Amino acid sequence: MTGLLTVLSVLAAWALLGVLAVGLLLVFKSLQSIRHWFEKNAVSVRAVEHQTVDLAPRAAVLTASLRETLEALRTAAASPTDRQSGEEPPWRT
Repeated sequence: MTGLLTVLSVLAAWALLGVLAVGLLLVFKSLQSIRHWFEKNAVSVRAVEHQTVDLAPRAAVLTASLRETLEALRTAAASPTDRQSGEEPPWRT
């Protein structure tokens, strides 16, 4: 009787290990597909990063240029010669 219980216990342990191994393989397969998706995203992000690397300096130049233009417009709009002559600035006509 003890021998039969020992054999059944060993078989149950092996069955449990088999179920755990199959479950781990299924999880591993799912993780591999997710890993593949993440690799594609990483490549895409690197490509976008490479394409936009020079935008920051260009934005700084554009901001400075717009700031200078705004100051020039403010100066032209507030100049005393325009007020005295009564002429409208060119952008208001």
